[in-house]
Amino acid sequence: MEVEKVFNNNVILAKDQDQEVVLIGKCIGFGKKPGNPVTVTAQVDVYRPAAANWVKNFQEAVTAIPPEYFEVASQIIKTAAAQLQTTFNSYLLIALADHIQFAIYRHHHGMDIKNELLWEIKRIYPREYAVGEEALRLVNDQFDVTLLPDEAGFMAMKFVENSMQGSTDRTTREMTKLINGMLDVIQYQLKMTLDSDSLSFQRLLVHLRFFAQRTVMRLADPNASTEDDFLFDHLAQKYPTAFACAQKVVTFVTKSTGHPVAQGEQVYLTVHIQRLLAESQQP
Repeated sequence: MEVEKVFNNNVILAKDQDQEVVLIGKCIGFGKKPGNPVTVTAQVDVYRPAAANWVKNFQEAVTAIPPEYFEVASQIIKTAAAQLQTTFNSYLLIALADHIQFAIYRHHHGMDIKNELLWEIKRIYPREYAVGEEALRLVNDQFDVTLLPDEAGFMAMKFVENSMQGSTDRTTREMTKLINGMLDVIQYQLKMTLDSDSLSFQRLLVHLRFFAQRTVMRLADPNASTEDDFLFDHLAQKYPTAFACAQKVVTFVTKSTGHPVAQGEQVYLTVHIQRLLAESQQP
């Protein structure tokens, strides 16, 4: 692997055989010049473009955004990937660096933005929000600023958006509002306070996240079955309270999105709501 371009001591563009890659690591570019060999260690983050124009986009971004923002963004991505046990599209590096720089610019000019979905993000994406809080502490320390806690929510949404193929900021916001609305309907219909630490709630939340994604992005349900009719009728009779609650959720989703809810989705929704009820009734 050899150096193509040095952005600063810690960020360089290199050539790995026939592929251009971005390397981010402490002193990776110190004293290096184009054509010099470079060794990648475990402490170096390697960004291989997922799309043909990624390197071009990165080089354009790094001319407008100081490289230190990419360094911090890279640290945050590594932490998020480890704690959330997932991988992210390489475009998150550019999007996150750009967001951090602009957030700090706004802060210095008295233009901090309130996150209108902050409460919903904490409720629906608690793991992503926890990483967002850690990322915010890192940004504040690195750049000697005190950004609003709202920024932890904004960064959490970047993790959510980037981990879902084909998602955008708009669809992620729509999904968040839809999930929060469904939880409110369930809590109201069951006349109970949902315990966010319970196993049944966590299972329900995972289901609602994928359900909302399929609904907003109009994706097919991979769990659709020819036995849905039988299960639908069976659950309606065996678990009338959970079934009635599920139907209220269906009505809410249909009115909110204009899309019908497949019978298979209603089956799984009823099962998860019944688990909530069963767990709440345990001594």
